[in-house]
Amino acid sequence: MTRIAVIVALGGFLMGFDASVISGVVGFVEDEFALDALQLGWVVASLALTSSFAMLVSGPLSDRIGRRTTLRIAAALFLVSAVASAVAPDYLTLVLARMLGGLGVGAALILAPMYIAELAPAAARGRLVSINQLNIVIGISTAFFSNYLLLQADLGDSAWRWMLGVEALPAIVYLIALFAVPESPRWLLLHGEGEAAVDILRRTTGEAEAEATLASFDAGTEVETSPLALLDPALRTVLIVGLLVAVLQQITGINAVFFYAPMIFEQTGIGTDAAFMQAVLVGLVNLAFTIVAMMCIDRVGRRPLLIAGVAGVACSMLLLGACFSSAHYALEAADLVDLDPILAGALDAGVGQRWESDVDFRAAMTTLLGEATFSAHESV
Repeated sequence: MTRIAVIVALGGFLMGFDASVISGVVGFVEDEFALDALQLGWVVASLALTSSFAMLVSGPLSDRIGRRTTLRIAAALFLVSAVASAVAPDYLTLVLARMLGGLGVGAALILAPMYIAELAPAAARGRLVSINQLNIVIGISTAFFSNYLLLQADLGDSAWRWMLGVEALPAIVYLIALFAVPESPRWLLLHGEGEAAVDILRRTTGEAEAEATLASFDAGTEVETSPLALLDPALRTVLIVGLLVAVLQQITGINAVFFYAPMIFEQTGIGTDAAFMQAVLVGLVNLAFTIVAMMCIDRVGRRPLLIAGVAGVACSMLLLGACFSSAHYALEAADLVDLDPILAGALDAGVGQRWESDVDFRAAMTTLLGEATFSAHESV
């Protein structure tokens, strides 16, 4: 059963990788395709747009054609998206390729934990489902680390294509591995294939667990599944809490940090290589505390961990905002020493000046150097 859960949870890895790999790409494609702020935002947000749609339709689709088949489609979408993104000749193609990946992200986000929960025995269900969440965080960290290694490989202007294309490797592994997992027993029962469902449960969980799981399936089919059932007063508090937690998870703004991590760190003046390394450290901290939470959740409880986590996020984001709002940008004579003499001469007029925001600084540098020259040397 653990082997099956690990295979299916590779969808979580791909979801985390696909969502975060763009952080290393945005700076490159901004220059290569001469994108404005809105277009750059679409390169990042296009994945989230289609993943939201996929989350709405992947459940009903999996009810019709099966969990395993739908996950295979998601794996194929990850693969096609990675290859198409890597070879994209223009901005529109890149956005469309990212949107394809978003369909895979949405499907994997919904179906991977659903499949594991439907197959796992009750005693191990929480632990096995958490493998998917762990894989999401591992995927995020791997994307940051992969971007850093490819940057160090000195691939020039094609580095961003490798960053996007490398996802094809785990996507291929996932697609092939899904042929080694059985269909969901719950789906088989709902489609009148009880004998096949019982056989799968006996092989994966044992005779006793199979009987208990089948009993829980039978009980579950008697519960009202209409969306209108959520409006029942008895479920109102649960519904509100669930919605608030889901919204809170996204509204904290941490995804913006993940998606633009190298660009954010570059704005502190530490250079491109160091900025990518800092993004790797962000991913590793995220991974470490995910493991801590998994180890503590059954002993400490969900509520204390949620409160502590939200408090930590709030403090961190407030500190991040305060640091950037109080930051200023200045150009000193010492900053020009190691630059090309032509660049140094063009920047000489800005020595001693101070700018209160990154926007003002970029505008001044563009005026002094010209847009093309500034974009080419922005990370110096």
